Amino acid sequence: MSLNENECLIFPVQRIISTSIAAMSTALFMTPFDVVRIRLQSQNHQFVKGDCFVFRNGLGDYICTCFNGHEPVPWYNRSIPGRYNGTIDALLKITRNEGIRSLWSGLPPTLVMSLPNTIIYFTTYEQLKCFMGYERNNLNLIIPGISGGLARILAVVATSPIELIRTKKMSAKLSYTDLHNILRESIQSNGLRTLWRGLIPTLWRDLPFSIFYWSVYERLKLFIMKQFSTAPTLAAFYSGATAGALATIFTHPFDTIKSIRQVQLGSNQVQSTERTLHLLYYMFKEQGIHSLYKGLVPRLIKVSPACAIMISTIEFFRQNVFKQTN
Repeated sequence: MSLNENECLIFPVQRIISTSIAAMSTALFMTPFDVVRIRLQSQNHQFVKGDCFVFRNGLGDYICTCFNGHEPVPWYNRSIPGRYNGTIDALLKITRNEGIRSLWSGLPPTLVMSLPNTIIYFTTYEQLKCFMGYERNNLNLIIPGISGGLARILAVVATSPIELIRTKKMSAKLSYTDLHNILRESIQSNGLRTLWRGLIPTLWRDLPFSIFYWSVYERLKLFIMKQFSTAPTLAAFYSGATAGALATIFTHPFDTIKSIRQVQLGSNQVQSTERTLHLLYYMFKEQGIHSLYKGLVPRLIKVSPACAIMISTIEFFRQNVFKQTN
């Protein structure tokens, strides 16, 4: 029986079980790095015309300043002790100032989101791949890429509202009451489309990520298994980590834009593809390419092992549990 036949004999309910266990384990261990990544990305987001912030001038007055689109905002960009200067610095300051529990802020919506997201994504990918007649031995990279891209679109659209809540919760120490009030006011002002704020930059990030990831993963896994006679689960772990790291570096600028969009929930900024591309260009021009890669290290620390844990867990169940029952 071929490798492809073995994979396609796994029932959808069995895939759901394995991906659910993998998703919960990954979310529990990797959430702190996601919190740090979002804090680093959002602490110096670019202002757009109409954005406002309130600060105290030291004389007992609270001043509301609105950005007019031309003048700089040096006060906001000043150097203060509470700002984060890197991954380790952010981990230490968040723990010291807010308590270690803040590193798991956003965990409940992460867990709620990870289950349907993972189930939709991985189950759809495997089903599409088998439906298209993928044969691993012929190194066809088109089918894994197309299957991964379509599966990711479906998963992102379905879970985008929960991702919005999770990102907003991680960006600051907000209570769920505060989040509820922000969401209610935003929906009243802009309609239900508020719940899909950040969808376009998320697709900009996740589509190329999925296409790149699955194409590299499938080829690399077969290479490792053939060249080093590695067990499928271990080969999946190595391949998932490597493909995840490469795809993360390639798509990180869009993750930065996505986080900025979602953290700005409650402002009067209107989301559009044009504004997303404009913000990408503006940040690159004004602050350099390094501004688009803020938070890359914690994202790499999270995504690479997360991909490895997720895919190797699925492979383990496929080879050692479901293979026996089928």
